[in-house]
Amino acid sequence: MLDALEFCGFNSAFDLIKNHFTQDELMDLLSDLLHENKEIANEIVEEIATEHYEWVDYDKVRADFEDMKYQEFKDRGLDE
Repeated sequence: MLDALEFCGFNSAFDLIKNHFTQDELMDLLSDLLHENKEIANEIVEEIATEHYEWVDYDKVRADFEDMKYQEFKDRGLDE
């Protein structure tokens, strides 16, 4: 891929695609990529929800708290 990019005068696939795709084609590509990779889509949704809507992932908060308490329990056992 690097050879083709350099031959065409581009440094990255993003630059080449952005230069040659219309706005509609870019949106279709984004849609396809997000549907193929649910993990990235989830990360983006959670980031936007947190930043713009003050959403809190209470399951993660609860899990982090339980992990912290378990670690404290383990640490206490090692100190005794």
